[in-house]
Amino acid sequence: MHVVYWGSDTVGSVDFQEFFHSFIKYGIINAGSILVLIAFGTTLIFGRFFCGWACHFGAIQELSWWILDKLKIQPKTIDSKLVTILPLIILLNFYVIPNLFYAFKQPWNLSISVNSPEIWAFLPGWLIGSLTFLIDGFLIVYFLGRKGFCRFLCPWGAFLKVPNSLAMFKVRKTGNCTECHECTTHCPVGIDVSYEINNYQKVTNTNCTACLMCTSGCPENALSYKFTNPLNEKIQFKQFMKQNQFSHENISKKFKSIRSKDFIFLTLTLLGGYAIDGLYGMGHFMAYGISIISGYFIINEKKLPLKSALNTIIVCFFLWHGLIKFSIHQGLTLYEQKEYKNSIPHLERATLLYPKSIGRYHILLSEMYIKQGNVKSAIYHANIALKINPTHKAPKILLEKIKTMDKFQL
Repeated sequence: MHVVYWGSDTVGSVDFQEFFHSFIKYGIINAGSILVLIAFGTTLIFGRFFCGWACHFGAIQELSWWILDKLKIQPKTIDSKLVTILPLIILLNFYVIPNLFYAFKQPWNLSISVNSPEIWAFLPGWLIGSLTFLIDGFLIVYFLGRKGFCRFLCPWGAFLKVPNSLAMFKVRKTGNCTECHECTTHCPVGIDVSYEINNYQKVTNTNCTACLMCTSGCPENALSYKFTNPLNEKIQFKQFMKQNQFSHENISKKFKSIRSKDFIFLTLTLLGGYAIDGLYGMGHFMAYGISIISGYFIINEKKLPLKSALNTIIVCFFLWHGLIKFSIHQGLTLYEQKEYKNSIPHLERATLLYPKSIGRYHILLSEMYIKQGNVKSAIYHANIALKINPTHKAPKILLEKIKTMDKFQL
């Protein structure tokens, strides 16, 4: 609809991250920034309506749950404090803090550019895009339960939790509840709705996406999506310190608590996500999706066939890529500081261990070897860079430079 109605030049990328990468960082108001401002404003009134009715990631997860149900596969929804902690860490670490830091250091000029960036700017390509949907859609639902990505990883959901807690419209208890727990069973975000409405007379969980599946699924019509003046809204600290959720016999088998393992689960997810984020062209969502699924597999106490061997393989996979990531980071940092002698071993290690060939790293190595007087190694890496990118000018320029240089000057 976006492309057909406005064209690809009139309105640019409609992406949540643009609010952080363009508006917060540079002061640019574009289509993505407008989307976030509208979503934030409507959330203050209607709750996380955008998440429940418009989000493509939410849609793919609901489709995943429906397919699993048709296949008679009913994963347990995981109860963990990470649903609050992890999305907030991702939001702050990748989107808020670095862009705010940049904005404080650089001049910030408010401007409007609705048609930028280009509409397809953030699409990762068919392979990474499809894998992201597979991992964050199907696999994460299979391992972590209903809307696992929305609950455990989504930074945009974390951003909308604050206005959601102040929303004027909420699901409220307006009739007699028989505690059948149909509302909890129907909730696609894994909220114990019955617990909330019977303890607080409303759904206070900020993961609520106002999908209204609980109100339509209640056989007693005891729930309503109802407005209350925010000045009359009772907000108590205990509403955010819930105890004994998911324990009623009607639903206890549908949920699984791992709160006792939250610390190690968080540690494994963060370390694993850092190790692979950015490698092979994958973005934050895919990297941390792989990481959280792997972390859960490791801490899961089920005695699956070859589980110990699989755990070892998973740990080795992340350690291997962590070393690659560290080597790349150190090599590029030292190169920028012109510490070429110290940079070379790191980039050499990265090119040796990293299965994906990156021409840029070989070009940098060739440049540094020229400065170090090692013509043989400079030619070797320039040729590799040329083989990786035959049409790229940089390796050709390096090879010409090496030919025309006086060997005694080297």
